[in-house]
Amino acid sequence: MTTMTRVLINTTRRGGARLLTDAQSMHAAVRSAFPPDLDETDSRVLWRVDPHEHHSVLYIVGPEIPAVDHIVDQAGWPERPGETANYDRLLGSLMKGQRWHFELVANPTYSVFEKGKRGKVKAHVSPAHQLDWLYKKAPGCGFALAQRDDSDTSGEIPQITERWTDVFQRERAAGSRKQPVRVAKARFTGTLEVSDAALLRTSLQQGIGRAKGYGCGLLTLAPLGQIQ
Repeated sequence: MTTMTRVLINTTRRGGARLLTDAQSMHAAVRSAFPPDLDETDSRVLWRVDPHEHHSVLYIVGPEIPAVDHIVDQAGWPERPGETANYDRLLGSLMKGQRWHFELVANPTYSVFEKGKRGKVKAHVSPAHQLDWLYKKAPGCGFALAQRDDSDTSGEIPQITERWTDVFQRERAAGSRKQPVRVAKARFTGTLEVSDAALLRTSLQQGIGRAKGYGCGLLTLAPLGQIQ
């Protein structure tokens, strides 16, 4: 069973501030909500943080119900426990031609190839290139996006509402010296149309793009006109 879990993060608590400003700490907190022998064949662990005026919301998708009490105790409100829903219901309802509002935080990247060498991955940093990345990803992820037209004000064309770079320390191997990691992120919102329901289900369960362990790749859907 694929699940979607929602946890409120208290931005005024020290624990909440640490998780929101350190992707490595949030990664560790989310992973520890699942057992170490977790089977991620059909659905991997994905997470995303959505900021609001007085709090943030942590969304977690995974193949089991996560135990998030430690996140609530450390960074939330004890009287507001995490909420988990069966995500299979939405996944099973997807059909070609449906239109949904979507939101996605992703790490748009490209590879620079050199003869005889492995391609070096670099981040797209301009809004235009980041949007190009999303349009190129869409067909293989099971959805179509509205054609871009600068005069369109319908809200259907994808928009980048937030752009930033997370910088954190990570160990490359157990006991090794920590090294700085930079993950460029962009938050996309807009309207999509389902072009291949099976591919879209996979995208929702497996994520889109790179840096999925660090808050990227989680695509969420909501009925048109409903704010996520």
